[in-house]
Amino acid sequence: MPVSKPVSEGSRLRAGVATVAGGPAAYLSVGSGGVPVLLLHGFGGDRLTWQFNLSALSSRRRAVAVDLPGHGGSTPDVGSGRVSDFAPWLVEFLDALELARVHVIGHSMGGYVGRELALLAPDRVASLTLLASAGLGTPFDLGFLRRAIAPADVEEGRACAARLFAGPSPLIPRFGEVLYAQGADPVRRAGLERIIDVSFAAHADGGGPPVDWSAYPMPIQVLWGRADGIIPLPPADRLPPGAPFRVFDTAGHLPHIEAASPVTAAIRAFLDGCDDAPSQS
Repeated sequence: MPVSKPVSEGSRLRAGVATVAGGPAAYLSVGSGGVPVLLLHGFGGDRLTWQFNLSALSSRRRAVAVDLPGHGGSTPDVGSGRVSDFAPWLVEFLDALELARVHVIGHSMGGYVGRELALLAPDRVASLTLLASAGLGTPFDLGFLRRAIAPADVEEGRACAARLFAGPSPLIPRFGEVLYAQGADPVRRAGLERIIDVSFAAHADGGGPPVDWSAYPMPIQVLWGRADGIIPLPPADRLPPGAPFRVFDTAGHLPHIEAASPVTAAIRAFLDGCDDAPSQS
């Protein structure tokens, strides 16, 4: 959900704005030390979608959640609308925060962006966690994306929000209000429409090319909600060979929210294992 006010200075969770490509890059940061973790939200989301995970993920490291272009408090300029173009933007963001190397966690579109970052700058990515990820060449609900960025009223916004969850949730009404508010902003809506048209529309039926996983030298894990109705569970041949693949039975498209505790625990264990691996070799 969009951030309307900065986090208070006295809070352990800190809000910041970096300058990237001449525009703002809004982020939340918590913790310090270790190999930091960079969290990338999904299409139409923002940094606050990680509010249930940030604190726990910062126990051994700094955790940073950034708003991608066209989202939240970052620049409304999405450029060409190509998701791959967000990767060099993220490299600049990492440089601005002096983060030499990070673990990357990406949800939905954020998984797609994270994978592009790992392809562009593999030396900057310590590991990659793909959470209900777009960009794997599997089918997804294009009609839902178009409805979600332009609901006719709050009720339609809530109906779209309900599709994200496996079942009833007290968060659905608020998510619906946010979707409707975003759709009423012509600049934000235009940017999201461009991303859909340029990066997603041609491959909604699953016709996208398979990922060449040999181009990714870093450890990868994949996490999914079994009841995901937006990007259904991918077949085995679309997943990185040998990578951990965990499915959460009680979750839909937002497993990091619906199953926050077990998902965060799985991520922490994976990151800690990646960090500890060199000392064991």
